[in-house]
Amino acid sequence: MKNFYQHCILPLAGVLLLNACASTVPMLPLTDVPASFQGPVQESSMVWPAPDWWNSFGNEELSSLIAQVQQSNLDLANNARNLASAQIALREAGFNLLPTPVITLGTGASYSETSNDQGNNSNSPNVPFTLGAGFTYNDILSKPATYERAVADYDGRVAQAADLALNTLGTAASTYFQLLLTRDKIVASTQNVENAEAIGRIAQARVDAGVAVPIEALQQRIAIERERNNLRSLVQNDLSTRASLALLQGRTVQGFVLEGTTLLDIDVPRVQPGLPSELLQRRPDLLQAEAALRSANANVAIVRTDLFPQISLTGNVNAASTSLTALLSNPDTVLNISANLVQTLLDNGQRFRNIDQAEISMENSLANYRKAVLGAFNEVEVLLSNIQLLEAQGQVAFDNLGAAEESFRIAQIRYEEGVTEYQTVLQSQNTLFSSRNAWLDNKLLQLNAMIGLYQALGGGY
Repeated sequence: MKNFYQHCILPLAGVLLLNACASTVPMLPLTDVPASFQGPVQESSMVWPAPDWWNSFGNEELSSLIAQVQQSNLDLANNARNLASAQIALREAGFNLLPTPVITLGTGASYSETSNDQGNNSNSPNVPFTLGAGFTYNDILSKPATYERAVADYDGRVAQAADLALNTLGTAASTYFQLLLTRDKIVASTQNVENAEAIGRIAQARVDAGVAVPIEALQQRIAIERERNNLRSLVQNDLSTRASLALLQGRTVQGFVLEGTTLLDIDVPRVQPGLPSELLQRRPDLLQAEAALRSANANVAIVRTDLFPQISLTGNVNAASTSLTALLSNPDTVLNISANLVQTLLDNGQRFRNIDQAEISMENSLANYRKAVLGAFNEVEVLLSNIQLLEAQGQVAFDNLGAAEESFRIAQIRYEEGVTEYQTVLQSQNTLFSSRNAWLDNKLLQLNAMIGLYQALGGGY
């Protein structure tokens, strides 16, 4: 049996495996992969994101937060368990490439008695021992392609897990920046309330002095309450954002404290991507789409084997003896090896229809892969251009904020001196409030654009 296994089964399995590996997966058209990115990229400093890309923002609290999310996030924990399950399934697929061996050892008592003219004859009980070994090897032609499909499915699960981790960490970083923006806006809103109250005191004094109509003081009171309500909303947003970050760490918001107070402490890093062709191996979602294509291609090969005979091999050796010692030294043995070949002759074209369906599915997978690749290249181009635009807009927003602060200071002094109307003060006040928010919002947009670019470039995967 051992010689039969070595000289017949293993070579057959090897030939089939080589034939299956020779099948090719449809490739992308060359026109789908651009030679280079057209965005503002400095070719002399092409650097892909590092696996710990969040450290490039230069904030220790963010790095600590990400470490906690990696350790305690419930979705990532499920992700790890699902990946472990996929590894078990892949090992099972590997074992299915080989014949399935079965070894049995048994024993049992027997007693016999016969009656005839001479009387009763009986045999004393004995305890026979049996030892059996066998194997089964079914669907031989389809096994290599089935294993190919299992490998592709596993690679897809690995890429899916990496994509989920990248998105989860990106969400954690973006939410942390949102918290810092909220705290910046709380500071700005507090200043807005103080400015509004200062103007309110001036307006009320002018009304009391009879040099202004009461409507000026009433309008300013409305403005004061509007800014106070905005401040209360921002405080509530702080709690809501902290709750989201706490959930990402798998804990409640009670006692969850973050010390960061401002986006001004966050660096906006620089990333220069390399060649677009490298992106195909760096983005988990593209690798997942490629694995789906490989799986569909292997499925076509599996379905095509239905056109050929179904080959199965079985073999077994049984040994028996009345004693365990004799079973091991001189047993009675029976060897049985059989091969089975079944060919379907007529099925009303079902096999050919199955092949057509599998090929259509493969063509759909290729289209989905191409769509994912083209979308990835376009996403990087848009992000590169958007980052450059946001930088320019940020400088404008900063300059506008300085001008708005100076304009409000002058209007406040002139209104207090009675040479400027209230509407001028109110307009400059509203301009200052909106300029502060626009500057802060731009900083958040720049940071989120960098997170988006890190994700679009694969996050160091």
